[in-house]
Amino acid sequence: MKTNFSLLFYLKKPKNYQGGQVPIYLRITVNGKRSETTTGRECEPSQWNSIAGRLKGTKEDTKSFNAYLDTLQKQVYESHSQLTEAKSSITAETLRDRLL
Repeated sequence: MKTNFSLLFYLKKPKNYQGGQVPIYLRITVNGKRSETTTGRECEPSQWNSIAGRLKGTKEDTKSFNAYLDTLQKQVYESHSQLTEAKSSITAETLRDRLL
């Protein structure tokens, strides 16, 4: 069964945001249905590249931060391929639960 599947890393500012670091969330979309979870990491909004979904820069801490996001993305894609091979139902919630 073919599914439309996408991932997005984005910043989610709290309602009472005054400044400082903001949590990074992961949104998994399967066939138009979304599921969101936090990555457990935070960053400054000025350092975030929303198009790439990664931090800007070439310093070592930025590279390791982006490598962590790449690892999360890889885990979701691996879970998707495992569910596809098992021919089980693929939903945004099942992919999120497998990641957690």
